[in-house]
Amino acid sequence: MRRGLTPPLQNKFMPDKLNPKTLVTVHGYAGDRHQIKNMLRYYEHHGCPVVIFSPEDSPIHAMGPHICRVGGKRAYIGPLSLERQRIHLQMMLEYKEFDWFLCNDSDSVCVASKIPTKLFQERVLWSNEVSDEMHVRKPDYTWPRLAFQPPYLMPREVVQALVDIAPTVAVDSQTPFIDWCMMSWAIAGNIPHKNFPNGISCPTSDEHCLGVMVHHVERQGKIMCHSIKTARALTRVLNARMKFNRLNHGKNRL
Repeated sequence: MRRGLTPPLQNKFMPDKLNPKTLVTVHGYAGDRHQIKNMLRYYEHHGCPVVIFSPEDSPIHAMGPHICRVGGKRAYIGPLSLERQRIHLQMMLEYKEFDWFLCNDSDSVCVASKIPTKLFQERVLWSNEVSDEMHVRKPDYTWPRLAFQPPYLMPREVVQALVDIAPTVAVDSQTPFIDWCMMSWAIAGNIPHKNFPNGISCPTSDEHCLGVMVHHVERQGKIMCHSIKTARALTRVLNARMKFNRLNHGKNRL
């Protein structure tokens, strides 16, 4: 496949009535491969095509039957990471048969196979909007005190608007993170955005933090989850989702 061509989506995970006209994307680098493999079943369970995006200098070349694309450079933070995010968003637009995109980092996942219909009724940038009040800011700081963390669910026109505005927004030296740039691009571009009503974003690296996520999934029906970095944490969260489903059998699902 020559660089620049969009690979055809010829795998067994094709759109159906579960989440129509939706493309699932996963963004990581070679060092994240084990995380993506751990969660692959839960990227596939939406019944949609899955495309894996990684940097040119830290590529993921194969992941099950799925298309793997490369673009941008490896960097956790800073201008290279933000430019890679823009490049990946632009590459997503090449898949013109899709109107919606569910975008995951390698540590985020939607644990429900059916994406709630009500999310598709508002054509906005959905994400886990979290406070950045932990950072001390200068008095002249004008951005909202928020970071937009994955997963992201957005319609095609929002992806295009993010791509268009990205080059005009300067990198913030204090928080040069993708979750900050997604916020700043949305604000600068007057792009409508909302916090997932059914999302939870918190660390799961220790027992207390993992317990917080498990509680929200099991008791409150949260499904848009970040950040899950280990197989153990994923198992705990999935078990919590199954318990929520048992407790709410026959009721309206979130």
